[in-house]
Amino acid sequence: MEKKIIRAADYLPKTNNDDGNGYDFELPVSEQLLYSLFGDSPDYSKRKFEIIWQKFIDAKDEDTIAYCLERGVDVIGDDGEPVGGWRDIAVMLKAIERGILKLKTKDSEERP
Repeated sequence: MEKKIIRAADYLPKTNNDDGNGYDFELPVSEQLLYSLFGDSPDYSKRKFEIIWQKFIDAKDEDTIAYCLERGVDVIGDDGEPVGGWRDIAVMLKAIERGILKLKTKDSEERP
């Protein structure tokens, strides 16, 4: 069975105030991207998120990009560079992996 890969670039908002799903945010594009992908963003006021962030800051960029891809999210944009907020995507994926966060489906069912 082939693993499904989500392109983060496909979730970039069409305009700075539209996440592509009809939500009007006054947030930076990278924050809107996180809300489009996960419905949330990392809470760096919590130590758990800060520790994960530091792990990805200390890692080589290519290792973090590969981590995201292994978890099903391609963070490379159309220009060949990582999309804005790509490390935050890695943090969210690691938080989900560690059970700090849970994804919710459109039907509001949590899934690991």
